[in-house]
Amino acid sequence: MKNRITNYLIASLLLISLGGLGLHFLVHNPAKHQFGYIPFIAGLISVIAVPIMFKFKKTVHLAYILNGFMAILGVITMMHFSIAEKRPLVPDIIIVIGKFYLGYAIFCFETFNLESDPHPTGLNVIKYPNLGFWYVHLVLLSAVYFLGNYFWR
Repeated sequence: MKNRITNYLIASLLLISLGGLGLHFLVHNPAKHQFGYIPFIAGLISVIAVPIMFKFKKTVHLAYILNGFMAILGVITMMHFSIAEKRPLVPDIIIVIGKFYLGYAIFCFETFNLESDPHPTGLNVIKYPNLGFWYVHLVLLSAVYFLGNYFWR
């Protein structure tokens, strides 16, 4: 049963990633805009590499990290695009956040004992692989992106 649930979760991640790739292709068509290649390549990685890596025990950690950082970068850049172009991309950002949590669920399902429920305390909350790790990176990468965008004009 655990294998079937893992396969369903990976299939869900694949389908959400495929939908995101289609949205990116419509919004940032690489044939029309040069900057469209970055979201297109990130979408291909999300569709092809990440679900395959989640399938194998040896590459689950790498898939988790790739999925997490692509979700963070997607949230940051889509929020910037939404503000700069005055287009509402909040639903797209919510989809990316859902994709992140789906990857987190696959990772937890494959990595941890399902009977135990360890709650980290203190600074362990922000250590890998806890969610605090991702929240810290979201804040720090957002600050770096903002400062780079503000000063590098």
